Amino acid sequence: MTKLTHTAIVAMALSLMAITPATASASPEQAGAAQMPMTSKWRACDFTLMKWPAATGDARPFAQVSSSAGTVTANVTIHTAVPNTHYDVRVIQTPRPSIGCAPGAPGVIAGGLQTDGTGVGGVSLVGPVATDATGAWVIVTRPAAHSQTPEEFYTTTFIAAI
Repeated sequence: MTKLTHTAIVAMALSLMAITPATASASPEQAGAAQMPMTSKWRACDFTLMKWPAATGDARPFAQVSSSAGTVTANVTIHTAVPNTHYDVRVIQTPRPSIGCAPGAPGVIAGGLQTDGTGVGGVSLVGPVATDATGAWVIVTRPAAHSQTPEEFYTTTFIAAI
């Protein structure tokens, strides 16, 4: 190899080492967060699958759920969603009965996210861990204009331990 090639390899290796700590570092909450894919399946408050609502929507939501010092945190992102649209997001702590997980209910952290012109959005929800809660899951919905069943809905595929 020529001296120029050695210099280029060393320069590239040094630049990668300089970049790696910044891109690979994560806060303790992110490092221990459950990585939760979401699917267009409707679930009751106790996480049981409801078979009657038909799946709709082509969005790709994803959640990261973690807990620390008595709080639960959910970072939710969505891609390929309806552009410039509001979505409701809830973190539902378990165990709980099959009804009673509306915004404001005990053990439910609620918020919303707004997509941009390309259908991308995100939100971080933080709240206290409910008494006796051992897990949490996330639901993302787009309200319907003339129905109580949302226009779109997505739920995590499992319950994360908190």
